Amino acid sequence: MKNILFLSSWYPSKIHKTLGNFVQYHANAIALKHKVYVLYVIPNSRNSFEISNFVENNVDTTIVYFNKGKFKYLNYLIAFRKGLSFLIKKRKISFDLAQMNILHPSCWQALYVKLIYKLPYIVSENWHGLQDLSRYNIKGIRKYLIKLTIKKASFVCPVSKQLQNSIEKAGFDGSFKVVPNVVNTNIFNLSPLKESSNFTFLHVSTLTDSIKNISGILNSFSKLNQDNLSLRIIGDGDTSWIKKKSKELKIDNQLTIEGEMSYKEISEAMKNADAFVLFSNIENLPLVLIESMSTGTPIITTNVGGIPEIFDEYMGLMIDAGDESQLVEAMDYMIKNISIYNPKKIRNYAVNNFSQEIISDKFDNLYQKAINK
Repeated sequence: MKNILFLSSWYPSKIHKTLGNFVQYHANAIALKHKVYVLYVIPNSRNSFEISNFVENNVDTTIVYFNKGKFKYLNYLIAFRKGLSFLIKKRKISFDLAQMNILHPSCWQALYVKLIYKLPYIVSENWHGLQDLSRYNIKGIRKYLIKLTIKKASFVCPVSKQLQNSIEKAGFDGSFKVVPNVVNTNIFNLSPLKESSNFTFLHVSTLTDSIKNISGILNSFSKLNQDNLSLRIIGDGDTSWIKKKSKELKIDNQLTIEGEMSYKEISEAMKNADAFVLFSNIENLPLVLIESMSTGTPIITTNVGGIPEIFDEYMGLMIDAGDESQLVEAMDYMIKNISIYNPKKIRNYAVNNFSQEIISDKFDNLYQKAINK
């Protein structure tokens, strides 16, 4: 069992409870085999530095809150060093390896611990922004730091082959090994009985319309014109525009909109849905898809990012991004043919490829190689 320093650009905190939850789920899986110490630095509105430390799911988590002030980059560094000092000097923890999760904007942390503490590190990457650096103004020193972090890493682990190809196409050379997202298959399990008599389509996301295309889902659902249909949308983003649009489309009486939910609540929502819909314009390897698979719920999704790598026809339907006519047809087909989908077969794929045990083994294998290099 090794001591792993878990660094991340995103991580759930009191500032944003769901940001980077997929990183947290990786930490939970790795904690099955190793001691995981999360160190996350995030600005808030307070004037002083605040260190919060707690243990959850066997993951020892340290979050340093700070005020950016006029010298935000300096304060970021000070906050990070305070967190390291808390773990290394005060708690006397000796680390064997670091894992940097999400390169931008905190990749410098991995370089810092390698330079100062001679600590080898691996990278886990899940951000769709690396598919198009120009869209997020990743250039100059930002691009250089990402390139250097990838070069110095023992391994770089994108969640899909498609993301790896995008990273390489952007001119970043490294030692790549795909490690996908993880799902707790004990929580996301099969449901013995669905509660509602209506046919329910479910969508779960951050509700960012430019990425998730919620508008397209609403437009398509409105064209089905069938009784006993419902659409359930769950997310931690702005919902006011969704409510407004649903009234304009006259589907507000069939639509349920709910805000942020816990892991278990999302699991229950998926178990009680007939089909899961993800109509995204851009993705890597969506966590919600493999969670839906784990509950045996059929999916309708788009042919973007790494999704084709994990999709098979027995799971549901895959359509072109942005094509609402295809989505209408897919939803209609799903309503009429839902009985052809085998929940146990769909779930087995998720268990065999994305369970905590499978993913912890993948990381463990890379850790041993990185430490022994």
